Formats: sequence, C-alpha cells, structure tokens
Amino acid sequence: MELDYDPLWDESGDLRQGCTVREALTWLTTFGSHSAGECVYVNGVGYTAGRLLYGPNRPEIADKPICRVCDGYYRQLNFSV
Repeated sequence: MELDYDPLWDESGDLRQGCTVREALTWLTTFGSHSAGECVYVNGVGYTAGRLLYGPNRPEIADKPICRVCDGYYRQLNFSV
C-alpha cells in the first residue's frame, strides 16, 4: 500500500466506492495517523481498530464497504456500512 494512494477518498475528495472498513483501517494504521488500540464506531457499535483488522474472530462488518464516514470528535473514526 502506498502513502499517495488513499483507499477511503478519491482524487476529487469523494468517498471511494467499495472501500471496506478493514481497507480503510489498514491504511490509517499503516501510515501512523491512527493506532490498532483506538476505538472505531461502525453503525454506532464500538470496536477497537485491532479487532476489526486482525485475528480469526474478526467481525464480518470489517469486510463490508463503507457507505458514509461520519464526523467524530477528537479524530474519532465513525463509519456507516
């Protein structure tokens, strides 16, 4: 994955179609803007980023495409799928 490619936003600043929660979190944690220990909200349910990224018990919601990114306070990640 490259720093100049953002899987979440396209070149015009619009949400990239088909980007999954896991793809977005992989990019955000790889390039240091977020950590695996941070809380992420998907459809209003809280998860740690690491739980959505790693392990055999990863929730199915991690592989769903994002349809909306919600504004959050203090860099809080909020996705709707």
